[in-house]
Amino acid sequence: MKKLLFIFMSMYACQVMAQMTPNKRYAPAYEQDCYKGDEMVEAGRNWASRPIKVKGGGKAPDIVTLTKAWNEVWNVYVVSGILKRAANPKFTNAKDPEYNSETIVDRKNGYMCEDSGGTDSDYMESCVWRRNNGHRLFAILLGGPTDPEIEFVCFYDYDPATETMTPEESPADMFKPTQEFYSYCLPHKGKDFIIKEYLLDDDETYIENVFTWDGQKHVFGFKRTGKPKR
Repeated sequence: MKKLLFIFMSMYACQVMAQMTPNKRYAPAYEQDCYKGDEMVEAGRNWASRPIKVKGGGKAPDIVTLTKAWNEVWNVYVVSGILKRAANPKFTNAKDPEYNSETIVDRKNGYMCEDSGGTDSDYMESCVWRRNNGHRLFAILLGGPTDPEIEFVCFYDYDPATETMTPEESPADMFKPTQEFYSYCLPHKGKDFIIKEYLLDDDETYIENVFTWDGQKHVFGFKRTGKPKR
């Protein structure tokens, strides 16, 4: 009986880790030799393979502390850039009207982003939720629209007793899209995690799959349809 239980648990662990693997949609980024060594590709391929120590994290690390700890391991250029801005404790927001881009460091709401404004530049978001058990849930999203085209999101449980972030499964790992193109959205304000699917019709219709926060994790809440504002 113990042997069967061990086999079952081993299979379950393998299944979970298998779900936290690179998205097949971005196979060129992960499989082509020309992208080997690319910092974002390496993070997308390997992020789930290791926990991250948060030096001085304490009981309630802020979004800058958690994002910095993540980047000390994976060292992605777009994240390094926003962390330089965040080194100034007074920095909160900057916009570039020419490129319609925006940089946000919102410590109060636990959110950071480098919005490329639809240009070819890399982009990122990170946020943190408070869990009912005293832990934190940290997520970071990274992407690049070209050279290589890639997008992925990583979720971690932060344990204040060990000051460690441990990779964990999220709705992104279990989601089964109905459309070829979709993206992830972390909340600036509010707590929902959204996976947006694009129908590619003349009206540019999209479907938002909204995962609501139950105090410990995100669970599927509802779907809604929308169109871009003109």
